[in-house]
Amino acid sequence: MATITFPVPSTTTARFAVAAEHVPHDLPALLLRDSSAAFAAHFAGRLGTAQLEVRHEDLACLRWDPTRIRAALPEQRRAERVFHEADEFAVVTACAPITDQPRAVQVARAAAHALANATGGVAADLVTGHILAPPTAERTSFVLADDWLGDVLPPFRANGRCTAPEPERDPEGVNGCSCVHLRTRGLRRFGLPELQITDVACPHDLAALNVLRTAARRLLTDHWSWLSTGPAASTRTIDAHIAITEGDFKDFWGSTRRERLTSSTPFQARLDLVTPRLLAVGAPDDFEGTLNEWLWGDALPLGLYDVLSSPADTPLPKAA
Repeated sequence: MATITFPVPSTTTARFAVAAEHVPHDLPALLLRDSSAAFAAHFAGRLGTAQLEVRHEDLACLRWDPTRIRAALPEQRRAERVFHEADEFAVVTACAPITDQPRAVQVARAAAHALANATGGVAADLVTGHILAPPTAERTSFVLADDWLGDVLPPFRANGRCTAPEPERDPEGVNGCSCVHLRTRGLRRFGLPELQITDVACPHDLAALNVLRTAARRLLTDHWSWLSTGPAASTRTIDAHIAITEGDFKDFWGSTRRERLTSSTPFQARLDLVTPRLLAVGAPDDFEGTLNEWLWGDALPLGLYDVLSSPADTPLPKAA
């Protein structure tokens, strides 16, 4: 049986930033005044430790480039410009044990949202490199679809540069190009390697994205189960073949209201080690065909071909 071994860090780091016209220097006090927030108790208990550091940074002393932060959605383009043009920032950093995840990263992002609300600023995730959507508050339950992966589709047809035939009109279009390359940016916060799927033809981009999302949810579920046993190892070995179910797709969205997929039968995917911190996702060994044929055929549940986004269940107003 083929296996993959990857390193498991004892701690991981997450970073968020808030750009605003004016950022106060006493940011901890600003956070502690937000006593109504669901994460207020966590702010009070973690501030001043490595698990929640907040600091003021001016443009002149930044060690990161604000212009590399991008809008994941067209409606965030204005926020992107505001972030790029800002002179002052609040930076939130959480360095925490992986056994403290996902709560540690949720608290850090909740702090970034609270600071953005208090300063009228724009928050961004420095790990995914994306502007954050401006919710009224961080969800207390963890939902992977809540912008934790940096999972967005590239411009379709490579912004019009790709002229490969459509599979519906020409069978060769199934493998007509290899424009699409997708990679997660965020799993490392939970002690997992990132995932990628590459050389995908344009018509299969959404199926590839949903395979990546669902595989990430499956691996994260298994990883947290493994961590709950209290292993002392600095590496972990897993089967190179993973069985992905309808439940993994629903768990990614965090919604009990998702419609059933057409098949509840698990489908298989294969993982290959690219580097110790990056795994490639592809068709299983027993599939006789190319990656694109696997994505285009009937091996996957139909929902993976047509679901780009889905509203998760509204969280209950409860304390963390």
